[in-house]
Amino acid sequence: MKKTLIEELIAEENEPEEESFRVAFLLSLSIGILNACTWMSRGHVFASSQSGNLLYLGLDIAQGEFSNVIKYLFPPLMFGAGIVIAEHFKDHPHYLSWRRIPMIIEFTMITVATFMPDSWNDLANPIFGLACGLQAIAFRHIHNIPIATLAINGSYQNALEYLTRYLNIRDHEDAFRTVLYSSIVFTYLGGIILGGLLVPYIGHFVSLISAVLIAVSSLIVKKNAKQKHAIEDRS
Repeated sequence: MKKTLIEELIAEENEPEEESFRVAFLLSLSIGILNACTWMSRGHVFASSQSGNLLYLGLDIAQGEFSNVIKYLFPPLMFGAGIVIAEHFKDHPHYLSWRRIPMIIEFTMITVATFMPDSWNDLANPIFGLACGLQAIAFRHIHNIPIATLAINGSYQNALEYLTRYLNIRDHEDAFRTVLYSSIVFTYLGGIILGGLLVPYIGHFVSLISAVLIAVSSLIVKKNAKQKHAIEDRS
C-alpha cells in the first residue's frame, strides 16, 4: 500500500535517527523557542539568526551607535566558533556517533547560559550563538535532503520552489520536499510562538525548554547508535 506524504516524512526505518524528521522536528522547535527567548528576554538578540544580529550591528554602526557592538558582534563570532568545533568532530570518523558530542556541548551551553542573570546578557547571548553553531553542522539533512533547523529563510524558499515545480511537473519527489520544508517552517514558527507565550511567565528560563528538547534528541540519536553497533557486532 502506497504511503502518504506525511507517512513518508515520519517513516524512520530506512533513515539514521540523526537524519529523521523526528529529530529535526525537536531541534527546529527548540531553536524557535530559543530565539523567542533571547529576543524577548535577553536584550533583543537572536540566538541562531546571525544575519539579523549583523543587520542590527550594521545599522547601529551606520547611525554612530557603537554601544551595541559587543551585543550584536559576539553572537555571530561564537556561532562561527561552534561551526569550527562541530566540523572537528565531523572530520574525525573515529568518533562514534559524532553528532552526539556537539549535542551534549549544545545542551550544556544552553543550560549554563540560562542561569546567567540578565546583567550577563553580553556573555549569555554569545554562548547561545555557540550552541547554535554546533547544531548548524551536526544536523544538516533530513532523509538525505539538505535542510537547516536553525532558520526558516532557506526552508521557506525551498518549500515555495518545490511547490511550484510540483504544480508544473507533478513529480512525487517535489511534493515530498514541499511537505518536508513546509513542516520545518511551521515547526520553527510554532517554537517562536510557544516561546513568546511563555516568556512573560517564566522569563529567560524558557531556554531550559530548548535544552530539554535537545537532550531528548540526543537520547534518540544515542539509542539508534547502540542499535547499529549491536547489529554490526552480530554480523
